[in-house]
Amino acid sequence: MRALKLLPLLFVYFYACTPAEPEALTDYPNSHLLLQASDLSTMLASDDIILIDARAEVSDSIIPGSVHFPAVSELTDPEHPVASFLIGPEIFQEKMRSIGLNNNSRVVIYDAGNSLASARLFYALDYYGFSNASLVNGGIEGWLNAGYSVQNMHHSAEPGTFRFDVQEAKSCDITYVMEAANDPNKIIFDARSEDEYTGNDVRAERGGHIPNAVNLEWSRVLQPEGTPYFLPAQEIQDIYSSLGITPDKEVIPHCHTNVRGSHAYFTLRLMGYDSVRPYEGSWAEYGNFEGAAVQ
Repeated sequence: MRALKLLPLLFVYFYACTPAEPEALTDYPNSHLLLQASDLSTMLASDDIILIDARAEVSDSIIPGSVHFPAVSELTDPEHPVASFLIGPEIFQEKMRSIGLNNNSRVVIYDAGNSLASARLFYALDYYGFSNASLVNGGIEGWLNAGYSVQNMHHSAEPGTFRFDVQEAKSCDITYVMEAANDPNKIIFDARSEDEYTGNDVRAERGGHIPNAVNLEWSRVLQPEGTPYFLPAQEIQDIYSSLGITPDKEVIPHCHTNVRGSHAYFTLRLMGYDSVRPYEGSWAEYGNFEGAAVQ
Protein backbone atom coordinates (compact mmCIF):
# COMPACT_ATOMS: atom_id res chain seq x y z
CA MET A 1 0.00 0.00 0.00
CA ARG A 2 1.28 3.47 -0.80
CA ALA A 3 2.28 5.49 2.24
CA LEU A 4 0.07 8.36 1.07
CA LYS A 5 -3.63 8.29 0.24
CA LEU A 6 -4.39 10.65 -2.58
CA LEU A 7 -7.26 13.06 -2.01
CA PRO A 8 -9.32 14.22 -4.98
CA LEU A 9 -7.59 16.95 -6.92
CA LEU A 10 -9.40 20.24 -7.08
CA PHE A 11 -7.46 21.33 -10.11
CA VAL A 12 -4.01 21.06 -11.59
CA TYR A 13 -1.86 23.80 -13.04
CA PHE A 14 0.33 23.10 -16.02
CA TYR A 15 3.48 25.00 -16.90
CA ALA A 16 5.21 25.24 -20.24
CA CYS A 17 8.17 22.94 -20.51
CA THR A 18 11.31 25.00 -20.05
CA PRO A 19 14.05 22.46 -19.31
CA ALA A 20 16.64 24.09 -17.10
CA GLU A 21 17.95 21.28 -14.97
CA PRO A 22 21.69 20.81 -14.51
CA GLU A 23 23.35 17.72 -15.88
CA ALA A 24 22.68 14.41 -14.14
CA LEU A 25 23.78 14.56 -10.53
CA THR A 26 26.29 11.74 -10.53
CA ASP A 27 29.50 13.50 -9.56
CA TYR A 28 28.71 14.09 -5.88
CA PRO A 29 30.15 11.38 -3.62
CA ASN A 30 26.67 10.90 -2.14
CA SER A 31 24.68 11.72 -5.27
CA HIS A 32 21.67 9.72 -4.03
CA LEU A 33 20.96 12.51 -1.54
CA LEU A 34 20.07 15.05 -4.25
CA LEU A 35 17.42 14.37 -6.88
CA GLN A 36 16.50 16.17 -10.05
CA ALA A 37 12.87 16.97 -10.79
CA SER A 38 12.97 14.29 -13.49
CA ASP A 39 14.15 11.73 -10.91
CA LEU A 40 11.25 12.64 -8.65
CA SER A 41 8.76 12.39 -11.51
CA THR A 42 9.95 8.85 -12.23
CA MET A 43 9.76 7.91 -8.55
CA LEU A 44 6.23 9.24 -8.18
CA ALA A 45 5.13 7.01 -11.04
CA SER A 46 6.63 3.82 -9.67
CA ASP A 47 7.90 4.10 -6.10
CA ASP A 48 6.27 4.08 -2.70
CA ILE A 49 7.65 7.31 -1.22
CA ILE A 50 6.72 10.00 1.26
CA LEU A 51 7.05 13.34 -0.51
CA ILE A 52 7.29 16.27 1.92
CA ASP A 53 6.72 19.93 1.11
CA ALA A 54 8.80 21.66 3.78
CA ARG A 55 7.83 25.25 2.96
CA ALA A 56 6.26 27.50 5.58
CA GLU A 57 3.34 28.26 3.26
CA VAL A 58 2.21 26.21 0.28
CA SER A 59 -0.40 28.65 -1.09
CA ASP A 60 -2.28 26.81 -3.83
CA SER A 61 0.54 25.02 -5.60
CA ILE A 62 2.36 21.90 -4.40
CA ILE A 63 3.86 18.91 -6.15
CA PRO A 64 1.21 16.18 -6.55
CA GLY A 65 1.46 13.55 -3.84
CA SER A 66 2.97 15.86 -1.19
CA VAL A 67 2.23 16.13 2.49
CA HIS A 68 2.86 19.59 3.94
CA PHE A 69 5.25 19.86 6.89
CA PRO A 70 6.52 23.42 7.53
CA ALA A 71 9.90 22.24 8.69
CA VAL A 72 11.50 25.30 10.28
CA SER A 73 8.56 26.14 12.54
CA GLU A 74 7.52 22.55 13.27
CA LEU A 75 11.06 21.56 14.29
CA THR A 76 11.50 24.48 16.70
CA ASP A 77 11.10 23.85 20.43
CA PRO A 78 9.17 26.91 21.72
CA GLU A 79 10.10 26.13 25.33
CA HIS A 80 13.85 25.75 24.86
CA PRO A 81 15.95 28.62 26.28
CA VAL A 82 18.05 28.74 23.10
CA ALA A 83 16.20 30.29 20.15
CA SER A 84 14.96 27.88 17.47
CA PHE A 85 16.49 24.82 19.14
CA LEU A 86 15.49 21.46 17.68
CA ILE A 87 12.50 19.68 19.24
CA GLY A 88 13.16 16.61 21.36
CA PRO A 89 13.00 13.00 20.15
CA GLU A 90 9.54 12.09 21.46
CA ILE A 91 7.88 15.12 19.89
CA PHE A 92 9.79 14.57 16.66
CA GLN A 93 8.68 10.96 16.59
CA GLU A 94 5.06 11.99 17.06
CA LYS A 95 5.23 14.58 14.27
CA MET A 96 6.88 12.17 11.86
CA ARG A 97 4.32 9.48 12.57
CA SER A 98 1.57 12.01 11.82
CA ILE A 99 2.85 12.41 8.25
CA GLY A 100 3.12 8.67 7.71
CA LEU A 101 6.79 7.97 8.41
CA ASN A 102 7.97 4.43 9.10
CA ASN A 103 11.57 3.44 9.73
CA ASN A 104 11.70 1.71 6.34
CA SER A 105 10.10 4.58 4.39
CA ARG A 106 11.69 6.39 1.45
CA VAL A 107 11.49 10.17 1.93
CA VAL A 108 11.94 12.99 -0.58
CA ILE A 109 11.88 16.61 0.63
CA TYR A 110 11.53 19.89 -1.23
CA ASP A 111 10.98 23.55 -0.42
CA ALA A 112 10.78 26.83 -2.34
CA GLY A 113 14.18 26.22 -3.92
CA ASN A 114 17.15 27.18 -1.72
CA SER A 115 16.91 23.95 0.34
CA LEU A 116 17.04 25.70 3.73
CA ALA A 117 13.80 24.22 5.05
CA SER A 118 14.46 20.88 3.35
CA ALA A 119 17.94 20.62 4.84
CA ARG A 120 16.61 21.43 8.32
CA LEU A 121 14.29 18.44 8.11
CA PHE A 122 17.01 16.31 6.53
CA TYR A 123 19.28 17.02 9.48
CA ALA A 124 16.56 16.31 12.03
CA LEU A 125 15.81 12.98 10.35
CA ASP A 126 19.50 12.07 10.32
CA TYR A 127 19.95 13.05 13.96
CA TYR A 128 16.96 11.03 15.05
CA GLY A 129 18.07 7.93 13.21
CA PHE A 130 16.35 8.04 9.81
CA SER A 131 18.83 7.88 6.93
CA ASN A 132 16.76 7.32 3.78
CA ALA A 133 15.92 10.88 2.74
CA SER A 134 16.83 12.97 -0.30
CA LEU A 135 16.31 16.58 -1.35
CA VAL A 136 14.97 17.89 -4.67
CA ASN A 137 17.55 20.10 -6.37
CA GLY A 138 16.01 23.57 -6.79
CA GLY A 139 12.89 22.60 -4.85
CA ILE A 140 9.51 23.38 -6.38
CA GLU A 141 11.17 26.00 -8.59
CA GLY A 142 13.27 23.27 -10.16
CA TRP A 143 10.16 21.12 -10.55
CA LEU A 144 8.34 23.92 -12.39
CA ASN A 145 11.38 24.72 -14.54
CA ALA A 146 11.32 21.14 -15.76
CA GLY A 147 7.74 21.59 -16.93
CA TYR A 148 5.95 19.46 -14.36
CA SER A 149 2.53 20.15 -12.89
CA VAL A 150 1.42 21.34 -9.46
CA GLN A 151 -1.91 21.14 -7.69
CA ASN A 152 -3.75 23.02 -4.97
CA MET A 153 -4.30 20.35 -2.32
CA HIS A 154 -1.89 18.37 -0.19
CA HIS A 155 -2.43 14.74 0.67
CA SER A 156 -3.14 13.02 3.93
CA ALA A 157 -1.24 10.02 5.22
CA GLU A 158 -1.98 6.98 7.29
CA PRO A 159 -0.19 7.25 10.68
CA GLY A 160 3.31 5.84 10.63
CA THR A 161 5.27 3.79 13.16
CA PHE A 162 8.63 5.62 13.12
CA ARG A 163 10.78 5.13 16.22
CA PHE A 164 13.63 7.53 16.91
CA ASP A 165 17.21 6.48 17.53
CA VAL A 166 19.26 9.51 18.58
CA GLN A 167 22.64 9.71 16.83
CA GLU A 168 24.76 11.50 19.42
CA ALA A 169 27.71 11.78 17.03
CA LYS A 170 25.65 14.08 14.79
CA SER A 171 25.40 16.91 17.31
CA CYS A 172 27.52 18.69 19.90
CA ASP A 173 27.12 21.19 22.72
CA ILE A 174 28.89 24.41 23.61
CA THR A 175 31.51 22.72 25.80
CA TYR A 176 32.49 20.47 22.91
CA VAL A 177 32.69 23.46 20.55
CA MET A 178 34.90 25.51 22.89
CA GLU A 179 37.34 22.60 23.14
CA ALA A 180 37.20 21.93 19.39
CA ALA A 181 38.13 25.54 18.55
CA ASN A 182 41.78 24.78 19.32
CA ASP A 183 41.86 21.25 17.94
CA PRO A 184 43.71 21.03 14.58
CA ASN A 185 41.70 17.94 13.68
CA LYS A 186 38.40 19.79 13.89
CA ILE A 187 36.98 22.60 11.74
CA ILE A 188 34.43 25.06 13.10
CA PHE A 189 32.36 25.91 10.03
CA ASP A 190 30.46 29.21 10.37
CA ALA A 191 27.69 29.29 7.74
CA ARG A 192 26.49 32.81 8.60
CA SER A 193 26.97 35.94 6.53
CA GLU A 194 30.32 37.69 6.49
CA ASP A 195 28.87 40.61 8.46
CA GLU A 196 27.67 38.28 11.20
CA TYR A 197 31.04 36.55 11.25
CA THR A 198 32.99 39.83 11.56
CA GLY A 199 30.61 41.30 14.12
CA ASN A 200 29.22 44.04 11.90
CA ASP A 201 25.81 42.39 12.14
CA VAL A 202 25.16 41.62 15.82
CA ARG A 203 22.24 39.30 16.61
CA ALA A 204 23.13 38.27 20.17
CA GLU A 205 24.69 39.89 23.23
CA ARG A 206 28.00 39.80 21.38
CA GLY A 207 28.96 39.76 17.75
CA GLY A 208 31.89 38.07 16.06
CA HIS A 209 32.73 34.40 15.74
CA ILE A 210 34.03 31.35 17.54
CA PRO A 211 37.86 31.41 17.67
CA ASN A 212 39.49 29.82 14.61
CA ALA A 213 36.14 29.30 12.86
CA VAL A 214 36.16 29.51 9.06
CA ASN A 215 33.37 31.41 7.35
CA LEU A 216 31.49 30.25 4.27
CA GLU A 217 28.00 31.62 3.91
CA TRP A 218 25.58 28.73 3.37
CA SER A 219 24.36 30.00 -0.02
CA ARG A 220 27.81 30.02 -1.62
CA VAL A 221 27.30 26.38 -2.67
CA LEU A 222 24.26 27.31 -4.77
CA GLN A 223 24.00 28.82 -8.23
CA PRO A 224 24.15 32.61 -7.69
CA GLU A 225 21.55 33.40 -10.36
CA GLY A 226 18.31 31.80 -11.45
CA THR A 227 17.05 28.64 -9.79
CA PRO A 228 19.23 27.93 -6.73
CA TYR A 229 20.57 24.58 -7.87
CA PHE A 230 23.62 23.21 -6.08
CA LEU A 231 26.95 23.96 -7.73
CA PRO A 232 28.80 21.07 -9.40
CA ALA A 233 30.70 18.86 -6.99
CA GLN A 234 34.17 20.00 -8.01
CA GLU A 235 33.29 23.66 -7.53
CA ILE A 236 31.99 22.97 -4.03
CA GLN A 237 35.05 20.90 -3.16
CA ASP A 238 37.38 23.61 -4.44
CA ILE A 239 35.65 26.14 -2.17
CA TYR A 240 35.85 23.80 0.80
CA SER A 241 39.49 22.93 0.21
CA SER A 242 40.47 26.59 -0.09
CA LEU A 243 39.18 27.08 3.46
CA GLY A 244 40.74 23.94 4.88
CA ILE A 245 37.38 22.16 5.13
CA THR A 246 38.70 18.76 4.15
CA PRO A 247 37.25 15.25 4.61
CA ASP A 248 40.02 14.18 6.98
CA LYS A 249 38.77 16.64 9.64
CA GLU A 250 35.69 16.57 11.82
CA VAL A 251 33.53 19.46 10.67
CA ILE A 252 31.24 21.39 13.04
CA PRO A 253 28.78 23.54 11.08
CA HIS A 254 26.63 26.17 12.75
CA CYS A 255 24.98 29.53 12.06
CA HIS A 256 22.73 31.57 14.34
CA THR A 257 19.99 28.96 14.89
CA ASN A 258 21.38 25.98 12.93
CA VAL A 259 18.94 26.35 10.04
CA ARG A 260 21.69 27.59 7.73
CA GLY A 261 24.00 25.22 9.61
CA SER A 262 21.70 22.36 8.60
CA HIS A 263 22.11 23.42 4.97
CA ALA A 264 25.88 23.23 5.44
CA TYR A 265 25.40 19.82 7.08
CA PHE A 266 23.45 18.52 4.09
CA THR A 267 26.02 19.85 1.62
CA LEU A 268 28.87 18.24 3.54
CA ARG A 269 27.01 14.93 3.56
CA LEU A 270 26.34 15.28 -0.17
CA MET A 271 30.07 15.81 -0.67
CA GLY A 272 30.93 12.61 1.16
CA TYR A 273 32.10 14.06 4.47
CA ASP A 274 31.64 11.32 7.07
CA SER A 275 32.44 13.21 10.27
CA VAL A 276 30.02 16.14 10.53
CA ARG A 277 28.78 17.24 13.93
CA PRO A 278 26.52 20.33 13.88
CA TYR A 279 26.41 22.69 16.83
CA GLU A 280 22.67 23.00 17.39
CA GLY A 281 22.94 25.87 19.88
CA SER A 282 24.83 27.94 17.28
CA TRP A 283 25.40 31.68 17.78
CA ALA A 284 22.02 32.09 19.51
CA GLU A 285 23.62 30.23 22.40
CA TYR A 286 27.32 30.98 21.96
CA GLY A 287 26.92 34.73 21.45
CA ASN A 288 24.88 34.95 24.65
CA PHE A 289 27.07 32.64 26.74
CA GLU A 290 29.14 34.48 29.33
CA GLY A 291 32.74 33.38 29.24
CA ALA A 292 32.75 31.97 25.72
CA ALA A 293 35.72 33.33 23.80
CA VAL A 294 34.86 35.47 20.77
CA GLN A 295 36.99 36.72 17.90
